[in-house]
Amino acid sequence: MRIDTHHHHKKAGENLAFVFFINLTFNILVVIGGLATNSMAILADCIHDMSDTISIALAWALEKVSQKDSTDEYSYGYQRFSILGAVIISIFIIIMAFIILREAVPRLFVPESVDAGGMLIVAVIGIIFKSISVHRLHDGETFNEKAILIHQLGDIFEWVAILALSLILMFWDGAQYLDPFVSIGIALWLIFNLGRNLYKSFEVLLQKTPNYFDVVEFKSQILAIDGVEAIDDFHIWSLDGIDSVMTLKVNVDFGKNAEKIKKEIYTISNRYHVVDITIELD
Repeated sequence: MRIDTHHHHKKAGENLAFVFFINLTFNILVVIGGLATNSMAILADCIHDMSDTISIALAWALEKVSQKDSTDEYSYGYQRFSILGAVIISIFIIIMAFIILREAVPRLFVPESVDAGGMLIVAVIGIIFKSISVHRLHDGETFNEKAILIHQLGDIFEWVAILALSLILMFWDGAQYLDPFVSIGIALWLIFNLGRNLYKSFEVLLQKTPNYFDVVEFKSQILAIDGVEAIDDFHIWSLDGIDSVMTLKVNVDFGKNAEKIKKEIYTISNRYHVVDITIELD
Protein backbone atom coordinates (compact mmCIF):
# COMPACT_ATOMS: atom_id res chain seq x y z
CA MET A 1 0.00 0.00 0.00
CA ARG A 2 1.40 3.40 -0.99
CA ILE A 3 0.46 6.57 0.88
CA ASP A 4 1.03 9.70 -1.20
CA THR A 5 2.78 12.30 0.96
CA HIS A 6 4.84 15.24 -0.22
CA HIS A 7 3.85 17.77 2.42
CA HIS A 8 7.26 17.65 4.15
CA HIS A 9 9.08 18.51 0.94
CA LYS A 10 6.51 21.07 -0.23
CA LYS A 11 6.99 22.99 3.03
CA ALA A 12 10.78 22.54 2.79
CA GLY A 13 10.74 23.94 -0.75
CA GLU A 14 8.80 26.99 0.39
CA ASN A 15 11.17 27.54 3.33
CA LEU A 16 14.28 27.23 1.16
CA ALA A 17 12.82 29.58 -1.47
CA PHE A 18 12.22 32.21 1.22
CA VAL A 19 15.73 31.78 2.65
CA PHE A 20 17.26 31.95 -0.84
CA PHE A 21 15.72 35.36 -1.60
CA ILE A 22 16.59 36.66 1.89
CA ASN A 23 20.23 35.65 1.37
CA LEU A 24 20.33 37.02 -2.18
CA THR A 25 19.11 40.39 -0.89
CA PHE A 26 21.72 40.28 1.85
CA ASN A 27 24.48 39.54 -0.69
CA ILE A 28 23.57 42.70 -2.61
CA LEU A 29 23.62 44.79 0.57
CA VAL A 30 27.01 43.37 1.59
CA VAL A 31 28.52 44.22 -1.81
CA ILE A 32 27.23 47.78 -1.51
CA GLY A 33 28.49 48.02 2.08
CA GLY A 34 31.89 46.61 1.19
CA LEU A 35 32.39 49.04 -1.70
CA ALA A 36 31.12 52.00 0.32
CA THR A 37 33.48 51.30 3.24
CA ASN A 38 36.35 50.03 1.08
CA SER A 39 36.48 47.00 3.38
CA MET A 40 38.17 43.97 1.81
CA ALA A 41 37.15 41.91 4.85
CA ILE A 42 33.48 42.51 4.11
CA LEU A 43 33.92 41.85 0.40
CA ALA A 44 35.77 38.63 1.19
CA ASP A 45 32.89 37.54 3.41
CA CYS A 46 30.53 38.36 0.55
CA ILE A 47 32.21 35.64 -1.52
CA HIS A 48 31.48 33.22 1.31
CA ASP A 49 27.84 34.39 1.48
CA MET A 50 27.45 34.07 -2.29
CA SER A 51 28.52 30.43 -2.01
CA ASP A 52 25.83 30.05 0.68
CA THR A 53 23.21 31.46 -1.67
CA ILE A 54 24.25 29.11 -4.47
CA SER A 55 24.03 26.13 -2.10
CA ILE A 56 20.56 27.22 -0.93
CA ALA A 57 19.44 27.52 -4.57
CA LEU A 58 20.64 23.95 -5.22
CA ALA A 59 18.89 22.68 -2.09
CA TRP A 60 15.68 24.44 -3.17
CA ALA A 61 15.89 22.94 -6.67
CA LEU A 62 16.39 19.40 -5.36
CA GLU A 63 13.52 19.80 -2.88
CA LYS A 64 11.30 20.78 -5.85
CA VAL A 65 12.39 17.62 -7.69
CA SER A 66 11.68 15.49 -4.60
CA GLN A 67 7.99 16.48 -4.76
CA LYS A 68 7.45 14.81 -8.15
CA ASP A 69 5.23 11.74 -8.29
CA SER A 70 6.61 8.26 -8.94
CA THR A 71 7.31 7.12 -12.50
CA ASP A 72 8.29 3.85 -14.18
CA GLU A 73 11.95 4.93 -13.89
CA TYR A 74 11.63 6.10 -10.26
CA SER A 75 9.02 3.76 -8.84
CA TYR A 76 9.44 5.10 -5.29
CA GLY A 77 9.22 8.68 -6.48
CA TYR A 78 11.87 11.38 -6.19
CA GLN A 79 12.03 11.89 -2.41
CA ARG A 80 15.66 10.79 -2.24
CA PHE A 81 16.67 13.84 -4.26
CA SER A 82 16.19 15.71 -0.98
CA ILE A 83 18.85 13.53 0.67
CA LEU A 84 21.08 13.94 -2.39
CA GLY A 85 20.78 17.69 -1.90
CA ALA A 86 21.70 17.38 1.79
CA VAL A 87 24.82 15.35 0.90
CA ILE A 88 25.95 17.80 -1.79
CA ILE A 89 25.30 20.88 0.35
CA SER A 90 26.99 19.39 3.43
CA ILE A 91 30.11 18.41 1.46
CA PHE A 92 30.20 21.80 -0.29
CA ILE A 93 29.96 23.80 2.94
CA ILE A 94 32.51 21.56 4.72
CA ILE A 95 34.94 22.24 1.85
CA MET A 96 34.25 25.98 2.21
CA ALA A 97 34.92 25.70 5.95
CA PHE A 98 38.32 24.11 5.26
CA ILE A 99 39.08 26.94 2.81
CA ILE A 100 38.24 29.43 5.58
CA LEU A 101 40.64 27.57 7.88
CA ARG A 102 43.37 27.68 5.26
CA GLU A 103 42.97 31.44 4.89
CA ALA A 104 42.48 32.21 8.58
CA VAL A 105 45.38 30.27 10.17
CA PRO A 106 48.19 32.28 8.47
CA ARG A 107 46.48 35.52 9.52
CA LEU A 108 46.90 34.55 13.16
CA PHE A 109 50.60 35.26 12.66
CA VAL A 110 50.26 38.17 10.21
CA PRO A 111 47.08 40.07 11.21
CA GLU A 112 45.57 42.44 8.63
CA SER A 113 43.92 45.77 9.43
CA VAL A 114 40.14 45.95 9.09
CA ASP A 115 37.51 48.70 8.88
CA ALA A 116 35.85 48.45 12.29
CA GLY A 117 33.04 50.90 11.46
CA GLY A 118 32.10 49.05 8.26
CA MET A 119 32.24 45.73 10.08
CA LEU A 120 29.84 47.02 12.74
CA ILE A 121 27.18 48.21 10.28
CA VAL A 122 27.29 45.10 8.09
CA ALA A 123 27.36 42.81 11.15
CA VAL A 124 24.09 44.30 12.42
CA ILE A 125 22.50 43.82 8.98
CA GLY A 126 23.89 40.27 8.82
CA ILE A 127 22.47 39.31 12.22
CA ILE A 128 19.01 40.58 11.21
CA PHE A 129 18.90 38.79 7.84
CA LYS A 130 20.41 35.53 9.08
CA SER A 131 18.06 35.48 12.09
CA ILE A 132 15.09 35.73 9.74
CA SER A 133 16.42 32.72 7.81
CA VAL A 134 17.00 30.67 10.97
CA HIS A 135 13.50 31.45 12.23
CA ARG A 136 12.03 30.20 8.95
CA LEU A 137 14.07 26.97 9.01
CA HIS A 138 14.11 26.13 12.73
CA ASP A 139 11.23 23.62 12.54
CA GLY A 140 12.28 22.06 9.22
CA GLU A 141 12.15 18.25 9.05
CA THR A 142 14.20 17.42 5.96
CA PHE A 143 17.98 16.91 5.99
CA ASN A 144 18.24 19.64 3.35
CA GLU A 145 16.67 22.19 5.69
CA LYS A 146 18.84 21.00 8.58
CA ALA A 147 22.03 21.40 6.53
CA ILE A 148 21.12 24.96 5.54
CA LEU A 149 19.92 25.75 9.08
CA ILE A 150 23.29 24.71 10.55
CA HIS A 151 25.10 26.96 8.09
CA GLN A 152 22.78 29.90 8.78
CA LEU A 153 23.34 29.44 12.54
CA GLY A 154 27.06 29.44 11.86
CA ASP A 155 26.64 32.70 9.96
CA ILE A 156 24.79 34.25 12.93
CA PHE A 157 27.62 33.25 15.27
CA GLU A 158 30.06 34.70 12.76
CA TRP A 159 28.25 38.04 12.51
CA VAL A 160 27.79 38.27 16.30
CA ALA A 161 31.52 37.63 16.67
CA ILE A 162 32.27 40.25 13.99
CA LEU A 163 29.99 42.71 15.79
CA ALA A 164 31.86 42.15 19.05
CA LEU A 165 35.19 42.28 17.25
CA SER A 166 34.34 45.57 15.53
CA LEU A 167 33.53 47.14 18.89
CA ILE A 168 36.83 45.89 20.32
CA LEU A 169 38.77 47.19 17.30
CA MET A 170 37.26 50.63 17.73
CA PHE A 171 39.10 50.91 21.05
CA TRP A 172 42.04 48.53 20.59
CA ASP A 173 43.97 48.45 17.31
CA GLY A 174 46.08 45.52 18.47
CA ALA A 175 43.18 43.06 18.39
CA GLN A 176 43.33 42.28 14.65
CA TYR A 177 44.43 38.70 15.41
CA LEU A 178 40.97 38.05 16.87
CA ASP A 179 39.43 38.25 13.37
CA PRO A 180 41.07 35.02 12.07
CA PHE A 181 40.67 33.41 15.50
CA VAL A 182 36.89 33.85 15.32
CA SER A 183 36.83 32.56 11.73
CA ILE A 184 38.66 29.39 12.79
CA GLY A 185 36.13 28.76 15.56
CA ILE A 186 33.18 29.15 13.17
CA ALA A 187 34.81 26.90 10.57
CA LEU A 188 35.42 24.12 13.12
CA TRP A 189 31.80 24.44 14.33
CA LEU A 190 30.52 24.06 10.75
CA ILE A 191 32.76 21.06 10.03
CA PHE A 192 31.61 19.23 13.18
CA ASN A 193 27.85 19.85 12.80
CA LEU A 194 27.64 19.40 9.04
CA GLY A 195 29.81 16.30 9.37
CA ARG A 196 27.14 14.83 11.65
CA ASN A 197 24.40 15.81 9.18
CA LEU A 198 26.39 14.22 6.33
CA TYR A 199 26.85 11.00 8.33
CA LYS A 200 23.09 10.77 8.97
CA SER A 201 22.38 11.43 5.28
CA PHE A 202 24.67 8.57 4.28
CA GLU A 203 22.85 6.31 6.75
CA VAL A 204 19.63 7.00 4.84
CA LEU A 205 21.28 6.37 1.46
CA LEU A 206 22.70 3.08 2.78
CA GLN A 207 19.17 2.03 3.86
CA LYS A 208 19.94 1.84 7.56
CA THR A 209 16.93 1.22 9.80
CA PRO A 210 15.64 4.72 10.73
CA ASN A 211 16.85 5.91 14.13
CA TYR A 212 13.31 6.78 15.22
CA PHE A 213 12.06 3.27 14.43
CA ASP A 214 12.06 0.85 17.38
CA VAL A 215 12.18 -2.56 15.68
CA VAL A 216 11.65 -4.56 18.89
CA GLU A 217 8.62 -2.50 19.90
CA PHE A 218 7.16 -2.64 16.37
CA LYS A 219 7.51 -6.42 16.10
CA SER A 220 5.96 -6.91 19.53
CA GLN A 221 2.91 -4.88 18.43
CA ILE A 222 2.56 -6.97 15.26
CA LEU A 223 2.90 -10.25 17.14
CA ALA A 224 0.22 -9.08 19.59
CA ILE A 225 -2.35 -8.97 16.75
CA ASP A 226 -4.85 -11.80 17.02
CA GLY A 227 -4.04 -14.36 14.33
CA VAL A 228 -0.36 -13.42 13.81
CA GLU A 229 1.90 -16.35 14.71
CA ALA A 230 5.38 -15.22 13.64
CA ILE A 231 7.33 -12.68 11.58
CA ASP A 232 9.41 -14.44 8.93
CA ASP A 233 10.91 -11.52 7.05
CA PHE A 234 11.11 -7.81 7.88
CA HIS A 235 12.80 -4.88 6.15
CA ILE A 236 12.47 -1.12 6.66
CA TRP A 237 14.43 1.76 5.19
CA SER A 238 13.92 5.49 4.89
CA LEU A 239 13.36 7.36 1.65
CA ASP A 240 14.42 10.77 2.91
CA GLY A 241 15.03 10.61 6.65
CA ILE A 242 11.32 11.19 7.34
CA ASP A 243 9.11 8.77 5.38
CA SER A 244 9.94 5.06 5.27
CA VAL A 245 9.28 1.96 3.17
CA MET A 246 8.58 -1.45 4.73
CA THR A 247 8.21 -5.04 3.56
CA LEU A 248 6.85 -7.62 5.96
CA LYS A 249 6.17 -11.37 5.73
CA VAL A 250 4.15 -12.88 8.57
CA ASN A 251 2.82 -16.31 9.43
CA VAL A 252 -0.86 -16.10 10.26
CA ASP A 253 -3.71 -18.35 11.30
CA PHE A 254 -5.89 -18.31 8.21
CA GLY A 255 -8.81 -19.26 10.38
CA LYS A 256 -8.79 -15.59 11.38
CA ASN A 257 -9.82 -12.58 9.27
CA ALA A 258 -6.77 -11.96 7.06
CA GLU A 259 -8.00 -8.54 5.88
CA LYS A 260 -8.47 -7.43 9.49
CA ILE A 261 -4.90 -8.51 10.27
CA LYS A 262 -3.57 -6.49 7.34
CA LYS A 263 -5.58 -3.45 8.36
CA GLU A 264 -4.15 -3.60 11.90
CA ILE A 265 -0.60 -3.87 10.54
CA TYR A 266 -1.23 -0.82 8.31
CA THR A 267 -2.54 1.13 11.30
CA ILE A 268 0.52 0.33 13.42
CA SER A 269 2.92 1.07 10.55
CA ASN A 270 1.41 4.47 9.83
CA ARG A 271 2.43 5.64 13.31
CA TYR A 272 6.06 5.23 12.23
CA HIS A 273 5.91 7.39 9.06
CA VAL A 274 5.80 4.25 6.89
CA VAL A 275 4.31 5.45 3.59
CA ASP A 276 4.84 2.33 1.45
CA ILE A 277 3.96 -1.05 2.94
CA THR A 278 4.15 -4.49 1.34
CA ILE A 279 2.63 -7.27 3.46
CA GLU A 280 2.79 -10.96 2.58
CA LEU A 281 0.73 -13.37 4.63
CA ASP A 282 1.96 -16.94 4.81
